[in-house]
Amino acid sequence: MRLKTIPEDFRVRELLQWDEVPSGDYVVHRLHKSKLSTAEALALIARECDVDRADLAYAGLKDRQAVTDQFVSIPGRAVELQLPNLRLLPVGTTDRPITSRQSRGNAFEIVVRDLAPVQGALLRRNLPSLVKTGFPNYFDDQRFGGVRHGQGFPMRSVLLGDFERALQQLIAEPSPVAITGDVKLKRTLQLRWGDWEACGRIARGPAYGRLFDHLRQHPTDFRGALEHVPLRQRVIHAFAYQSLLWNRAVSGLLRGGVPSAQRLRIATIAGDLLAWKYLAPEREQKLLAMRTPLYGPDGDGGSEPFRRAMAAELERAGLTRDDFLRHEVPGMVWKEEARAALVKPAGVQEARVEPDDLHPGRVRATLRFELPRGSYATMLIKRLLAPSWYAAPRDDRDDVDARGGEPGHDEERE
Repeated sequence: MRLKTIPEDFRVRELLQWDEVPSGDYVVHRLHKSKLSTAEALALIARECDVDRADLAYAGLKDRQAVTDQFVSIPGRAVELQLPNLRLLPVGTTDRPITSRQSRGNAFEIVVRDLAPVQGALLRRNLPSLVKTGFPNYFDDQRFGGVRHGQGFPMRSVLLGDFERALQQLIAEPSPVAITGDVKLKRTLQLRWGDWEACGRIARGPAYGRLFDHLRQHPTDFRGALEHVPLRQRVIHAFAYQSLLWNRAVSGLLRGGVPSAQRLRIATIAGDLLAWKYLAPEREQKLLAMRTPLYGPDGDGGSEPFRRAMAAELERAGLTRDDFLRHEVPGMVWKEEARAALVKPAGVQEARVEPDDLHPGRVRATLRFELPRGSYATMLIKRLLAPSWYAAPRDDRDDVDARGGEPGHDEERE
């Protein structure tokens, strides 16, 4: 199976709740784009419309490899912009900038291609049970780009106190799949590691200059050097490992409540996870009522069953609560954050399965549904096609990767 063969195969429409205030100081605009990330689109708007980039407020990031509609607010100005892959139109006024708190999720229209006819039938047959009992709200491969790009989880190295290894993973671990010049640079830094004068000459610019200046002055202060890694990069990798542990804790929790005959296997680049085919009503209600937050050392850990499952994952990783306090690096600090373990799609329409015009002899399936913010459309599709937990795992994970983006970054929590 393949996703995003062409951008039109993945359409995302933001579901935003904002109050129309005729006398409001902020003009709300609808942004339609394709083959552009949200960041790239905002940069174009700022340049072409002479708007300060800091004045452009939005609710969430949308993927580059998709056709997307979202909202942007601009203080005091209504602007219009028409480009080949971007359209910006004013749609109303309100009294405050748009924020993520106003988003109730996204509506999706997705074409899944290169399916065997039996897979198309399976997808259509599994849709009613998924609508009825939902699916685990796992983070998908978009969150774990660092695994695909050979970096692993630098945050784990930080928590174990191995700051040098964490720094190597972040700046000197060449990707086995990328084809950019960054790969050559990282390979060179890997070979010259420890010669900070040489590294500083090789890796110039704001992303590396202060980092290697720090190491020239403090050759073994890797913890301090980490603070010179771009903040966004540190945050992304911190979230990636936090998400991994959450996924594993939920999967462990489900092992105690999903009967063997109902267990399904969902493959991710960070490991296989357990899902269900059908879920007993009482079990569904327990999951819906259970608090299952992302781990933060200062939180209460959620409901007792989930707290035990997370404790088991931390122990398996060789981590204790004290590790989070003793090995703290700015930008790589975890806070407890609520996240539901079970999610149900809304607005689901019947799947349309038909011959795939781009893959002769195969079929394509068109799906339409809505998900709350933070849930992954790709995970819903994986659930529809998931084999039994006890079936031999297939190595087809690349086919469902959302593609694009940087290590560990999911532009669209699909």
